[in-house]
Amino acid sequence: MIKKIVLFCLFSAILLGLFACSGMDGGFIAEGGIDTGGDEDDQESGIQSGQLSAGEWNDNEHYDDFLSLFVFDQETENGFETCRDKGYFDVFNRVDVYVHNEDTPLRGVTVSLLDDDDDVIFQTKTNVHGYAYLFPFESSLEKITTLMITQLDQHYRYDYTYDIENNSLSYDLDLISDHQNVIELMFVIDTTGSMSDELTYLIAEIEDVIDRVVSNNPDVTIYLALLFYRDVQDDYVTRYFDFTTDIALQRSNMSRQSAGGGGDFPEAVDQALDEAVNQQWRSSNTTKIIFHVLDAPPHESQEKMTRYHQAIIKAAQQGIQLIPIASSGIDKWTEYLLRNQAMMTNGTYVFLTNHSGIGNDKIEPTIGEYVPEYLNLLMVRLIHEYHTGERLAKVPYPINEQE
Repeated sequence: MIKKIVLFCLFSAILLGLFACSGMDGGFIAEGGIDTGGDEDDQESGIQSGQLSAGEWNDNEHYDDFLSLFVFDQETENGFETCRDKGYFDVFNRVDVYVHNEDTPLRGVTVSLLDDDDDVIFQTKTNVHGYAYLFPFESSLEKITTLMITQLDQHYRYDYTYDIENNSLSYDLDLISDHQNVIELMFVIDTTGSMSDELTYLIAEIEDVIDRVVSNNPDVTIYLALLFYRDVQDDYVTRYFDFTTDIALQRSNMSRQSAGGGGDFPEAVDQALDEAVNQQWRSSNTTKIIFHVLDAPPHESQEKMTRYHQAIIKAAQQGIQLIPIASSGIDKWTEYLLRNQAMMTNGTYVFLTNHSGIGNDKIEPTIGEYVPEYLNLLMVRLIHEYHTGERLAKVPYPINEQE
């Protein structure tokens, strides 16, 4: 393994000078090459950042492609056909709503689908581009009577009946954005034994991401929280470090974590996400992101799956964007769950790839063509995009032509 890593590092060093990327602001890319990090070893593990490779796929931006995965065809069987039948999730009746003031998208605005009694059927907030994606269950479609848009004490109500031909809506409202220059960032990380092949690398990458985000955003107030979890029979189920602007303290808390426990495939995902979304998130209009790093699904009982689903619903209501990072060992059921988790909260699906040669084998996600990237730069790019709306160029990971 050591030989493999050394050869990888030498190969990467040769290629680093061959790649440059224009349009990257705030020190993401150094002039003349790629700044992937890793100039200094992580003090605790001795592992450098800038090694793990990953990809990203946004199912809300490829919604028709996602729906096509559930049209059964024996020639194109992809492993998703039976997932929908389990009934825990239903993202097949999306209503997308664009809220704007003339040419200016309005972010952090609450959009709700209501029934006759004004009970909420689905509720979420608009993203940085002004879009809200709502996912009512099929059994609730006939109950929808109202679409309501809310900013602070201003309410706009519209009669609305769901129809597949009328599920993409736009509203031009005389509102002013009240978004604050604040990022609330939480990492929810599976630390069970099955994560041992990649956890120290992931911690090094995440510490680098934190440093870059702080350095690149001197005028932004950044609150950072950490939640680590295992399973119910382990020495701890969750271990939480609350939101703080003391980044050095959180880096220290991060560096002390290690992998252990577990034993079976599913883990306490439901409890971890439930606790994560119920922490002290600010009620004001800020950028709220959870990176959820894991390699296993929740336990599949009705109680635990309901708690998992409700945590995702609450994240959507609060405008917390969930970005899962799938590590080695996940199966198609887990991929399906994580992609639902991302879609329902205006997030995106991130997955480690085999290009780095680090860790155990990773399955190929059932998606279209994607660009393998450096994981740390991918995460920094997403934070920048979710906070500013500016789309940055992807930094390709060097690919061995023999792969």
